[in-house]
Amino acid sequence: MSMHNIRFDFVCQRHVPLYEHLCNQYLERSEFNISIGAESEPQTSKIRYFIEAFAPQAQLESLADDIASDFLLSVWLLDTHIQRIEQHSGQRKPFNIKPLHSGLPLNFCQHCQPKFGDNQHPSFGNINLQCHHCMGHEKLSRDEKSLTQTDIAAMANRLLSHKSLPLPILGITLWLTPPAAILSSTRQSSTISPNADKQLTNSSQTNTPMTKTIKYQRPRILVCNPNSLNSHFIVNDSQVLALSSIEKPLLRVRPSSEHPSLLAPLYDIQFAENRLLVILTEVLRQKGINWLHVTSDIEPHTSQEALLNKPLRLASINQHWLPITTLSDGSIPLPTNVTCLHGEHHYQDDQHTFKVQSTKTDINWQVSDNGAKSSTSASASPLTLPPVLASSCAEDSNTITNDITTSLCALNAAVLRCDPNKNHHKAQFVKHAAVLYFSQQNACQIVTLDSQSNPELFFQLPTLPTSGYEICHSLSESPQKCLLDKFKQLFPAEYNQLLDLHIQADDGALSQLMAVATLIIGAYPVETAQRVTVTELADKFIALAMSHHGNNAPRIDFPLTKGAAHRSLNWCKTLGTLMSFKLAGETNLAKLAFAFHDSFADYLSHWVEHLDQNIGVKQLVIAGSEFANPVLTERVQLRIGKNFPLVVNPLLDLDGVNIAIGGLYLKQRRR
Repeated sequence: MSMHNIRFDFVCQRHVPLYEHLCNQYLERSEFNISIGAESEPQTSKIRYFIEAFAPQAQLESLADDIASDFLLSVWLLDTHIQRIEQHSGQRKPFNIKPLHSGLPLNFCQHCQPKFGDNQHPSFGNINLQCHHCMGHEKLSRDEKSLTQTDIAAMANRLLSHKSLPLPILGITLWLTPPAAILSSTRQSSTISPNADKQLTNSSQTNTPMTKTIKYQRPRILVCNPNSLNSHFIVNDSQVLALSSIEKPLLRVRPSSEHPSLLAPLYDIQFAENRLLVILTEVLRQKGINWLHVTSDIEPHTSQEALLNKPLRLASINQHWLPITTLSDGSIPLPTNVTCLHGEHHYQDDQHTFKVQSTKTDINWQVSDNGAKSSTSASASPLTLPPVLASSCAEDSNTITNDITTSLCALNAAVLRCDPNKNHHKAQFVKHAAVLYFSQQNACQIVTLDSQSNPELFFQLPTLPTSGYEICHSLSESPQKCLLDKFKQLFPAEYNQLLDLHIQADDGALSQLMAVATLIIGAYPVETAQRVTVTELADKFIALAMSHHGNNAPRIDFPLTKGAAHRSLNWCKTLGTLMSFKLAGETNLAKLAFAFHDSFADYLSHWVEHLDQNIGVKQLVIAGSEFANPVLTERVQLRIGKNFPLVVNPLLDLDGVNIAIGGLYLKQRRR
């Protein structure tokens, strides 16, 4: 009987606690002479888990089947390999897994979910079903443990009869039809069942003008019937795999074209992420319900587990899935390629505070809700940007803030890597680098670091005036006046829509520009009397661009203006270009929305080439929540990524923890 040494590799973007847990379990299978290990790749931050086994061919084939079954898909899994090896290089002692890690135990796995979650199984509805593989029964709160199959069936019936179901233990409410906040934003006078193709009129939801602007929330969907996913949403294979992964993330997608009841431009969709929702959605799937609307509402009865494990919202960047903003505590190994200058730091945005600390071996972070602690708001963040002032189309852009701290933090965090074999004796700082930092929270900037690590603000996107009236006034005072007059004459409804636009101080500069562009090209229904928000208009613009087929598009102008300190954008000219296409009779709105993205990326490419000639750009970072826009990311990758490989930190997020961690590496003294 011939014996073989076989190695099973799992290459991951970041640590996967389940894989460490499974490696430890397989270590106990003595009949295979197993060793395990984890190797890190300093340049990419990838981690390679492996299991090595020595056994006869038939036993190894059986082992391979078990491993394939047990190693459930993680959104962080990049690749797998099986190879024959000469000798073992792993260890025979288990990994030391951090206690209380949010990734362990799993809520459920492939061993227990088909039992408690399949209506044909005798154990269906048994939320307490014990599973020694994932230990999911240990992750239930006290309230969840007390639920019986009858209780959960009663929940489903209540949802069907009342059209909504509060689940305070999970901190959410489920809705059969769009909740009022969504209705008021999507301009429906009646609610439409998302599952039966018939209209259900709700007399309490009337199309009345809003007295004040409601902050638009992108609708969140819980998918009850994964088999129906492709008939309702436009998703690709990588998105389907991500939705099915053990992390159960929220992904931003658009509904199928001309869908009868999914009327919002974009949705955040998710599969059931815990045992209660698995059982509940299966009951509802049997009753013909394909999806549910979800709203978050934290109450005193919300379990601590639900508070800690907030949904993972992902964006696809540079062939990586990255959290838009990490909302759970965590850590990374202390990077070795750049010198850490501060022991602790914190960053605060509108909703969360991110606190980081560096030790000799790690950087640890904690995330807290600003509303959860009154003390948070009392301690001002050293990285809270001053309000971005409105900018006109004038050449002088002095009215724009020139604070580049946040952009520098994003740059610093993105380039951090860890190589424990390299110890630098002299201080190491980032050089020859630039960052495209486009955020909905902070100023949208291009910032550089030269050969001496000296920072400079090259470009900042201006924020628009706060009202449509002021925007039109600025256009009328610019060389675009003639275009505006013709637009007003030929498209009076769209012009009046633009006059009614109200921009909030916390609306991101790029989102503002896209919102105005949406109204100019006539992409939003004019029959509504309700005030629409920048976020919803920007979503509409992005969804239009996503629906465009092909790569050919008109050229939209994004001309630079040179201020006293840095360059900005002549946004009047940009909007004037869109008006000219509208006046010329262009009716393909998807093409215009795509052209905006493609042209902007092309201009960015020219600007980066200019920077490269001046300072030598060896690392080009992309960061900020605006890169959750898949069209912007795709076009930037295509236009710039071929000549300047785009840098992200695969261990961090786009806009949150990364800013706090980057502050540990700021050379200048913090205020």
